[in-house]
Amino acid sequence: MTQPKKYLKRIIDGSFLRYCIKKPYSENFAKESVAFEGAGTLQILNLTEGKGRSPRCDVVLYDEEAEADHDSYMAAESILDGSPIGLTIHASTPTKASKFEENYDRLKLNEITTGHELIFSRNYDEIYFLVDTPAKRAKYEEKLKTWPGWYFRQENECSFEHAMGAVFQNVVYDVYDNIDGKWVLKIPLILDKRVVSGVDWNPVSGHWCVGGQWLESQKGFLVTHAVPIAVGYSFELQETAYLKIKEYAVHKRHLCMESGGINEEYIRWFREWFGKDINKRDVSVMYEDWDSAGINKTNAVLSMLDKTIYVDWIRFPELAKQIEDCRWDKDATEPKLFKDPVSSPHAIDAFLHAVNRIMLDSISMRRSGWYGSNG
Repeated sequence: MTQPKKYLKRIIDGSFLRYCIKKPYSENFAKESVAFEGAGTLQILNLTEGKGRSPRCDVVLYDEEAEADHDSYMAAESILDGSPIGLTIHASTPTKASKFEENYDRLKLNEITTGHELIFSRNYDEIYFLVDTPAKRAKYEEKLKTWPGWYFRQENECSFEHAMGAVFQNVVYDVYDNIDGKWVLKIPLILDKRVVSGVDWNPVSGHWCVGGQWLESQKGFLVTHAVPIAVGYSFELQETAYLKIKEYAVHKRHLCMESGGINEEYIRWFREWFGKDINKRDVSVMYEDWDSAGINKTNAVLSMLDKTIYVDWIRFPELAKQIEDCRWDKDATEPKLFKDPVSSPHAIDAFLHAVNRIMLDSISMRRSGWYGSNG
């Protein structure tokens, strides 16, 4: 709290508020809150779930919001309940896959729909006192040469960046045009006729089926579907969920399902439904078990780094966002993907099952049967 206390002093010193506080003003004070003569307080809190739930106010400023714990932030959402003003100010150094970026995207959309400016940002070279002398400007020019590009953009150019850079830098997000109600590719792609899909099981945030087609050269992959299946455990799933998955495992389509651990219950559930289906011709299903250390998932990502991924951000916004936010764990001692919490949507995991190289090699060499490579 040392630095925020200094901020509070600067706010008081630099405004009329110095004449409004109740106690005699001291040039040397360092406080976490002050009370005003006309009622009301200005208070600094270190955001925790407990402290976030307690206070009520008219205006709240989240400083360095990119570092905010998600649960603590959500606990603080009710701070403005009952206020006739209800003003929230979000401030931070931009960091991708953070609560700050989530709020930035939401406010940016609100700017479009309301016509009001809600976002304010300035690059370093637009701030006079940072570059008002040749020596100061030269300091930033030197940083531009010596700092990692992502870090300079994040710290000085208001750019949302991943620590150490984004994992996927080979993605085309603007793929389709909507012409007369039909989606058509903006760019000509020569595609393999085979459709491959992956299923990722997640009872909390929902099960996903994602897939598409490889380019004939196998140098790229076009996402053609990203389908939320259902939410719940295997005993809660209904026939509608089964039918959504089934269509991607029949008629010469190929499906890779996540297996292992709790996932075996979902596979058993799917097989029981499929056993009731009289049409089992041209069925292709295989299974992939990911280890708890994340090695298999990391290898799946590495296998796609030299490929171009085509995922349209309009048609598949959740998947596109998850691919864009995919990042390395900066605290790991070796390459390892950052693991999203269990409550996060896992469409990207379904995508990684769909591009399984074993499945691609298998369907290239022979006709896959019902039990796939694990039969």
